[in-house]
Amino acid sequence: MRLLDSLFYWLQMKLVSEARPDDGAARETVLFFAQILSDDHQLTSFQIESKDELKWYVSYSDKDGAVKTVWFDREAAEMLLHDMGVYTKEDEE
Repeated sequence: MRLLDSLFYWLQMKLVSEARPDDGAARETVLFFAQILSDDHQLTSFQIESKDELKWYVSYSDKDGAVKTVWFDREAAEMLLHDMGVYTKEDEE
């Protein structure tokens, strides 16, 4: 799986997991993608940096210490939240 795909899926599941803290399957899926990012892509850290009206920003570090930030379309990243009915208007703020 490509790095950007892995980061995107991790972001989607991280958002779901935060919206549904009692959802064990969501937590396990976040950990699954975190393992891929660590093992397959040798990332040492990755986290949500911020969001704005149109984008989610994720930063990550590789084994050499290089830090990079990528962005993902907010609507695409939040699609699972919409599909699950856990997205509310307040989440836009």
